[in-house]
Amino acid sequence: MTQRLLYIFLAVVDEGTMSAAAKKLYIAQPSISGAIAELERHYNTKLFDRLGRRLYLTEAGRRLSIHARRLLEMERQMELEMRENAQNTPLRLGATVTVGATILSGIIKRLNSPAAPFVRIDNSAEIETLLLKSELDAALVEGCVHSPDLLVKPVIQDELILLCPPGHPFAQKREISLHMLDQQPFILREAGSGTRSLFEETLRSHNIAIRQQWVCSSPAAILQAVENGLGLTVISRRLAQEKMDQGRVCGVAFENHCLQRDFSLVYHRDKYLTPQLLDFFSRCEEV
Repeated sequence: MTQRLLYIFLAVVDEGTMSAAAKKLYIAQPSISGAIAELERHYNTKLFDRLGRRLYLTEAGRRLSIHARRLLEMERQMELEMRENAQNTPLRLGATVTVGATILSGIIKRLNSPAAPFVRIDNSAEIETLLLKSELDAALVEGCVHSPDLLVKPVIQDELILLCPPGHPFAQKREISLHMLDQQPFILREAGSGTRSLFEETLRSHNIAIRQQWVCSSPAAILQAVENGLGLTVISRRLAQEKMDQGRVCGVAFENHCLQRDFSLVYHRDKYLTPQLLDFFSRCEEV
């Protein structure tokens, strides 16, 4: 016994004939007859008396109609409540550190969802793990995503820039070659960071070795360390622009190299895309 059979049964009850029920439900009359016959076989009883062209409920049919209406109304209420709950369930969003420190709050501010989202800021590797465990609905990341179970959609461009303190020899140059970084002291993001991964991949491809002076997960702490002359760093221009404008650090470009990367939307390929989630995607693309 299925809900479809009960819908057909009640249509026949309400319309009085199988042909009228077929017209109401936009299905063929033999399908109506087959459904009623299936219900009668299932309950081993007659549900209608056929008098002339009209159908009249038997006592068993009357009892079934009462239960069917109650059951289908409960199903309707369940659908309404579950959909309303889905609309009010907060999104679980992830972001890597650079994204979280620069653009995420502006995106969230423009969301139409009545419930404030839960947000997790972490490095690329940890965000990928949380997406795979379904502990996050979607994320904006700056690093590479490795799992084939995650869909990746680039939406925002970002540029990495070399930073040095104002008194450093590089500060007087508009551009330097990558090889001038050899053996320079650097303040780096932690392992698993998309920023660090891109920078280290570039260094490896040019056989350049730097000195790892600090490892830090906080962009603010990295910027302060560079400002105080404790080392160089490569960081998103978005994170460094304010201090550059204030003259507290200096940004230097690379000759013949532009360290650009994408901020990408990432979500599981089997994820059901709710209206709230699609709204988040749209807001990211607006940036």
